[in-house]
Amino acid sequence: MRRDAGRTEQAREGNKKAEAPLWQQVGWGKEMTRRGATPETILSLFATEGERFSARNLSTAAHRVAKFGGGNRSLRLDWRVTALADVCRRRALEFDAQHLANTAWAFAKANVHTPELFDVIANMALTRLGEFNAIDMANTAWAFATARVEARRLFEAIVDAARSRLGEFNAQDLSTTAWAFATSGVKAPELFCAIADVAQSRLDEFNAQNFSNTLWAFSKTGVDAPHLFEAMANKVRRKLGDFKARDIAITLWAFATAGAKAPELFGAIARAARSRLGEFNAQNLANTLWAFAKAGVEAPELFEASASWARDKLGDFNPRDLAMTLWAFATAGEKAPELFEAVANVARVHEFNAQDLSNTAWAYATAGFKSPRLFATIAKAALSQLDKFKSQDLAVAAWSFATAGEVIPELFDAIANMTRSRLWELNPQDCANTAWAFATAGLEAPRLFGALADAARSRLTDFKPLDFANTVWAFATTTAAARDEAPGFFEAIADALSRSRLDDFKAYHVATTAWAYAKAGVEAPRLFEVICDVARSRLREFDEQNLANTAWGLATAGVEAPELFADIATKALARLDGFSPQNLVNTAWAFATTTTTAGVEASLLLLDAIAIATRARLCEFTAQDLATAARAFATARVDDPCLFEEIAGAVVASRLDALTSRDLANTAWAFATTTGVEAPHDVFGRIAESARVEEFNPRDLAEMAWAFACVDWKDPGLFAEVAATVGDPTTFEDCDLSRLYLVLLHVELTWPDRASPLSEHRETLRAAYRRDYHSRDPSLLRRDVATALERVGWIHVIDHATSEGLSLDMAQPAKKCGVEVEGPSHYLRSLRGGATTKTGSSRFKSRLLRRLGWYVAHVPFFEWPSDSEPAQDAYLRAKL
Repeated sequence: MRRDAGRTEQAREGNKKAEAPLWQQVGWGKEMTRRGATPETILSLFATEGERFSARNLSTAAHRVAKFGGGNRSLRLDWRVTALADVCRRRALEFDAQHLANTAWAFAKANVHTPELFDVIANMALTRLGEFNAIDMANTAWAFATARVEARRLFEAIVDAARSRLGEFNAQDLSTTAWAFATSGVKAPELFCAIADVAQSRLDEFNAQNFSNTLWAFSKTGVDAPHLFEAMANKVRRKLGDFKARDIAITLWAFATAGAKAPELFGAIARAARSRLGEFNAQNLANTLWAFAKAGVEAPELFEASASWARDKLGDFNPRDLAMTLWAFATAGEKAPELFEAVANVARVHEFNAQDLSNTAWAYATAGFKSPRLFATIAKAALSQLDKFKSQDLAVAAWSFATAGEVIPELFDAIANMTRSRLWELNPQDCANTAWAFATAGLEAPRLFGALADAARSRLTDFKPLDFANTVWAFATTTAAARDEAPGFFEAIADALSRSRLDDFKAYHVATTAWAYAKAGVEAPRLFEVICDVARSRLREFDEQNLANTAWGLATAGVEAPELFADIATKALARLDGFSPQNLVNTAWAFATTTTTAGVEASLLLLDAIAIATRARLCEFTAQDLATAARAFATARVDDPCLFEEIAGAVVASRLDALTSRDLANTAWAFATTTGVEAPHDVFGRIAESARVEEFNPRDLAEMAWAFACVDWKDPGLFAEVAATVGDPTTFEDCDLSRLYLVLLHVELTWPDRASPLSEHRETLRAAYRRDYHSRDPSLLRRDVATALERVGWIHVIDHATSEGLSLDMAQPAKKCGVEVEGPSHYLRSLRGGATTKTGSSRFKSRLLRRLGWYVAHVPFFEWPSDSEPAQDAYLRAKL
């Protein structure tokens, strides 16, 4: 604040008249700085003589009171301290640079709130900064930062003044100045770069606190100074004995936050800290462990010792330190079950803030430590303060509860509503984690998914590979209703990924993306082309799960990639021992269903190896794994009775009530396809007991009914239940109606006196069966057999449909005689060569024709003498 010169002189003259003589001022100064002086004696002196103090006496009084009593909270309530601040403010014009700096330092140190005094000091300092020496500038900046008084103009002026005079700054001044700017939040990158240069040449002067404060400041401001960090790491390592626990913790925090690599320093600290844990308090330990985890530096012995220390002193931890410690153990992958158990039992969760709650939940979920009671308590506390959660905290909380399998609908509903109301705060990772959490939890949240898609669409360029992978996985895994709320979202992501060529994607991201697009049934030919290119060039980076997911995704999406499938088969064969049961069955399914013809030998070898591995590890398979395995081997038409017998035994011993209708239908279809009437009836009995037919979709319903008919199931109750559930046949596709027609024939031929509701739809079913049959192209083998039949005088019609609609390749309808040409698709495949066992489907049709009074001669492809017409004729005469 500017004042005219006349008034300034009058003020100074008035104060001089009130001041005590110089000898008295000197005496008071000595009294306040003597060894026995205390805040009480100094304040008592001020109370009686303060109005006669000189400027030096006033700044000395403030400085000594703060120095000796700064930690005493009662000072803030002492009227004498308030009065001292008021006198200093009124007489600030008399203060020189050192007085101003010391006074500001004093009231900041004593934590006394005096904004008017700081405003006056700031204005005075701005006009007289040229008189400030290095320590004055450092202390003034420290004071304003510590007191949390905003003084941007003053800090900016200090930047200009300090940069030109940094050579005058000692180590303490450099570290204090850096600390002050970092604490105040005033950006000064040029000043920090200059400090870095000067500090590197003066590191021998730095003590432990100077090191830790300087490193903290550079990390806090984000100013990149790799050479300074490297130089300080070497110095700190040699001076570790001088570092207190607090200095160690701050130093580590700084290196971890800045992402500065210092393995030798971390190693030295890990060794030193283990023997000095007694010097650490809870906050020091939390910051130290956090730094090791954040930096990714392994220190198992330190974590083990820290777990024991922390468990014994849990009462010393505040919520933030406790959450940070748990986070560190979880992030570092260091198991500490006793510590996690102890925290779960005693944690005062109601005292935790939003971030502490989300971080604690994250730690337990990541560590895989089950504690339903703790999660329930966290959920209750979170619901009471959900409006205080940042978007990241909401996403982390949802992720944690989903990962831990603690799905609390009330909490998830509240998170969904809160997230939708704050979409503008979400960053890409928040979007991805939230979507992933709700999909993993299996919760219906279509409006949330629609909102997340809208939020993500405009910032896809900011998504990292993991964000993309988690997002597409989530939208593929969630319900169709949720995907319907995000039209075009998959296509937008596919376009962005195709243009990026997946340059930064790791194997996991590539595999998950392929899996997700296939799972969602979204066509993305350009994206799959890129996926194939990237996968082939980097297949050596793919682990077992990535290989399985990639193969499954490409096969499900119908992508033709023969070279890639051959490479995956070769890679998988060499690493099959590392495949989980789910990866085994998914890989088998992929190679069983792919239309790719290249690499057939490698594919068959892989399927054979997977069959052997499956038999050896059936005890590890879940009921769902067993269902998928059976479906995969049946789809591949694998002729391996021992394999299916062992799978059947495992299925019977499993809990089938946990299976979905799809899994039950898959299991039934698989055994019917591979074993026909010889199917293990105990398996079908268990399926019949477990099936909730009313929950089956049209495809699963038709497939399961067909399977039971195929194995000649003798209980009419199941068929009656299926028939009653069919309802409107227009909701079924032709292939499903075709199966139901065969089921109807089976029921009518087996129980001719029973009426089936399916009879009402006979013509619809029969027409679908005929369309399904005529959609298949005639084979060259069938044409050769027809020609040979004509040569031997067996007059026939081709593609005859019986009165029931069953098809015959060639027939003499009047005599009810027919010929069926059986190509490879009619037989199971022995993985070790040969094909002599018919599929269940072929045997089912033959059985129906026999019951309808037809004689059918079968011409297997492997018996047909294709290279000799005389041999063909002789063969047919023998058959007929």
